[in-house]
Amino acid sequence: MTTTSLPASHVSAPRAPGALPGVGHLRQLLVDPTRFLTRLPSYGDLVEIRLGPRPTYVVCSPELVREILVSRHRDFDKGGPFFDNISVFFGDGLATCPNAKHTRLRRFTQPAFHPSKLPGYAELAGREITAVTREWREGQVLDVRRLMQELAMRITVSTMLASWFADAGADADTVRRTLGDVDVLVSGAFLRMVAPGIARLPLPANRRYAQARDSLYAHIDATVAAYRRAGSDQGDLLSMFLAEDGDGTALSDTEVREQVMTMFIAGISTTAAMLAWTLHYLSLDDGLDGAVAAEAHKVCGGGPARHEHLPQLPTLMAVVTEAFRIRPSAWLFSRTAVTDTSLGRYRVPDGADILISPYIIHHRPDLFPEPDRFDPGRWSSDGRNWANAERAMALVPFGTGSRKCIGHDFTIMNVMLSLASVLADWKLTPATSRPVTLIGRSIIEPRNLDLRLHRRQVS
Repeated sequence: MTTTSLPASHVSAPRAPGALPGVGHLRQLLVDPTRFLTRLPSYGDLVEIRLGPRPTYVVCSPELVREILVSRHRDFDKGGPFFDNISVFFGDGLATCPNAKHTRLRRFTQPAFHPSKLPGYAELAGREITAVTREWREGQVLDVRRLMQELAMRITVSTMLASWFADAGADADTVRRTLGDVDVLVSGAFLRMVAPGIARLPLPANRRYAQARDSLYAHIDATVAAYRRAGSDQGDLLSMFLAEDGDGTALSDTEVREQVMTMFIAGISTTAAMLAWTLHYLSLDDGLDGAVAAEAHKVCGGGPARHEHLPQLPTLMAVVTEAFRIRPSAWLFSRTAVTDTSLGRYRVPDGADILISPYIIHHRPDLFPEPDRFDPGRWSSDGRNWANAERAMALVPFGTGSRKCIGHDFTIMNVMLSLASVLADWKLTPATSRPVTLIGRSIIEPRNLDLRLHRRQVS
């Protein structure tokens, strides 16, 4: 244990009220997580909560986010309740590995996300978007959350694992089983994050969790083995993960599996959630929906959106930016203090669990007036406001600093391509009067989002 002498002026972080014996604040976090989290800044910039008996420190200000992720990131390693528990199935993937392994893994995976690769990925994504929307019909009611998961999975597979469905055939049962496995893991990860002890109980949910993990592992391992036997570059991300580095070294099969698992789950879940939320908000605002549709139709000329179209879609970019603000899919992640240290004026002990919540930062009314109002007008048409907000740590849906999500441009591209292609041809309206609510899991997603399709009349 490292000990650092801290000024006497440093104080203990305030504790949030309402903790219950034995479980702490677990009930609030499970029942109404966003309401609970957005109240925490009223107690301080760093607030102690209890997940069971163990203290956890929640960061509530952009200044402290900067300290942890940028200026003093060596004092805070990957770890804590989120990463310690999802690493059970991600292993040492790029998103979950400790700092000591990150530089090497980033060096291997960075080429797969080089800007020069994005136009090719966009072409593959466009084919999948067309394949999914080709089946849509006037008046059809879509289960948007499920359908966007399918679309996101097809895009992820086409760009990452070109032969994923080659042997099994991309039939409906295969797609359903794979999405079911992803859904089980995303749901189970959050429960393990906030209630770590539950993973040790002999529950049916834990058996399903292990089965889903093993099923995806087996498919990834078989695909990796087939790629190694073929020895040819298929032009996808997996082929790049299997290539040797400049010094002649390569990732092991286990390391490749961990990178694929990370990219696969993150690529599907984040993209699907952001597509669903954006379509939800546009379905409630005819004027904004019409403006986005007119822009997309004018730029894309009635065909699918392509990579070169994206800079010409400022209205859509503002809408997507606001969706990432108001409903950041990756809404919680954690770090562990590696020394006795401080954050702002608060003492933080060695080994402390620290939670960073983009949701909290994005819903501070001093940063975003009326934070619960969906307002793309917050963002300028040239994208500078996103960059400025990111530099100020006010907008951090992908994290920031040296460990910012490597796939941020890839994800934004796929969301933009999908929305531009869909909205140019289809208007989506609420199909029921049921309120759309938030599902608080490791990714926040909408519940009860059923939208009806209407073919746009182009003048």
